[in-house]
Amino acid sequence: MEDSRLALVQICPEKGKPEENGAKIISFMKEAKDENADLAVFPECSLTGYDPQRSPELALEKDCIYIQEIEAAADELGMAVCFGFMERDEDALYISQEFYCKGEKTLYRKTHLATREEEYFKEGNDFPTAEYRHITIGMQLCWESHIPQISTVYRKKGAHLLLFPYASGMSGEKCKTNLSIHLPARASDNGCFAAACNLLAEKTGGGLAVWDYKGKLIAEYFGDEEKLLLCDLGGILPREFFSAGISAMHTLSYFDKTRDIF
Repeated sequence: MEDSRLALVQICPEKGKPEENGAKIISFMKEAKDENADLAVFPECSLTGYDPQRSPELALEKDCIYIQEIEAAADELGMAVCFGFMERDEDALYISQEFYCKGEKTLYRKTHLATREEEYFKEGNDFPTAEYRHITIGMQLCWESHIPQISTVYRKKGAHLLLFPYASGMSGEKCKTNLSIHLPARASDNGCFAAACNLLAEKTGGGLAVWDYKGKLIAEYFGDEEKLLLCDLGGILPREFFSAGISAMHTLSYFDKTRDIF
C-alpha cells in the first residue's frame, strides 16, 4: 500500500451555520496540509451538525455553495477530504458523507439508520469506494461500524482503508471502550487500516483513533477539545503476501483464506 499521512479531525459544528462550519473545516484542512497530510477526515454531519429532528430545516443539497467551497479548498491545497452532512435530495433526506479528491466526488448515503434516525431519513442502497494516491477507501457511518458485512463488501471492492465517521455523543472512556470492541476486528478481518472520528456536540462526544491492518491501535485521542490527529499509513498488507504465494501465520490474509459458507 502506498504511504500516506492521514489527518483525523473532531470539531463541534454549530447547527444552522454551514458557512461557519465550512470555514472551520477548511481551516483544519490547511493545518493538516501544513503537517504534510494527504487526507483530512471529518465526522458524520460535520458540516451541518447532527440533529435528526431539525433535519428538514438544516439539510443541504449535495452541490450547495458550502460544499463547493470545501472542494475548492481541497483542490487548492492538493489534498483529499472526507466530511459529512445531512442531505436534502428533492423530497428525501439522507445522512451523507462525501469523499473528494482531484475533482472526483464520492457520496455515501447511510445505508443502516439508527432508531432515532428512521423517522426522518431515507436509507441509501449503495457502497461506493473512493480513490486517492492508489488507495481505495470505504465509508461506514457511526453505528454501521457494528455491521461487519459492510466492511466485507468494501474489502471485496479492494478497500485498503475503512473510514468510520461518527456522531455518537459518546465521550472519553465510553467512546474508547466502544470503538475498541469492534473496529480492531473490522481492520484485522479484512487486512485494512481502520480510522474513526467522532463529532463533538457542545463539548461532549469526540474521539479519534486509527488501527492497522492487524487490528493494532496506532494513534488515538479521546479528549473533548477540537483536535487534529495525524497518522502515517502504509506498508505491505496481508493481501500482498497472499498474492505472492506467501502463507504464514504472521502474514495471513484472513479475508483471502475465507470460504464462502453462505
